Amino acid sequence: MASQNQAYISIDEGIYGYIDEAELSNHKYYKLWHLSFRILTELGLDFFYQIRSVRLPVNANKTVTIPADYLNYSKIGVFNEIGEVIPLFYNSKLTTYADLNPNRKAKTEDNKLFNNFFFNSPVFYNYWNGYWFNNIYGVPSGSPFIGTFKIDTQNNVILLSENFCYDYICLEYVASPVEGQPYFFPIQFKEAMIAGLAWLDIRSLPSSRRGNLGDKRDRRHEFYNQRRLARARWKPFYLEEAHDWVMRTNRKTIKL
Repeated sequence: MASQNQAYISIDEGIYGYIDEAELSNHKYYKLWHLSFRILTELGLDFFYQIRSVRLPVNANKTVTIPADYLNYSKIGVFNEIGEVIPLFYNSKLTTYADLNPNRKAKTEDNKLFNNFFFNSPVFYNYWNGYWFNNIYGVPSGSPFIGTFKIDTQNNVILLSENFCYDYICLEYVASPVEGQPYFFPIQFKEAMIAGLAWLDIRSLPSSRRGNLGDKRDRRHEFYNQRRLARARWKPFYLEEAHDWVMRTNRKTIKL
């Protein structure tokens, strides 16, 4: 095999598998690489992901620059004393106004509203967390006091709340393939990748000896068939797992 990482193989393994099968020359590699990225997008978003974990510095205006290969976040937080990631809570109330401005804090704060609410509010705060009074009822512990976040994909930044006091965040995210860098996918999807390349390689060609309508239809059918088989091989159905799931469901039902 060209490149394998335990149960994962590289994109090149699928590309050269199709090149050898179709008896093509290597000059088609770059076209096939871009086609394989499109196939991975469809397969990956439905079945598997490549999660990357990075430690990113916090900018002076309480924002973090998103990596170029970012697709979607899995977890955002800080480390604890045993190497776990304590996740932050998503805060939809954070505004994206002036998120690229160095003076973002000054432009998005209004102390008058806070003072009016705090001193004139009918809510009774009955818990001192070490920093301020809060209502203990219904408030989850931990991460809200570390900070909250919001994603601004248009400006490629992560917004952090003003109470966030760390100089870094740990970002775990779904990464897209980058040309020139290795990218691995489960070995069970190798035949689906080859079938997908065989289909996309001729799908947009006009009907001719190389790409007639019947051949395109057969290749499309083969791709989705291999996709179905790959999913079954990648996460097979075990009777023991089904039995455990039924037992857990029955116990919950009995308790209710």
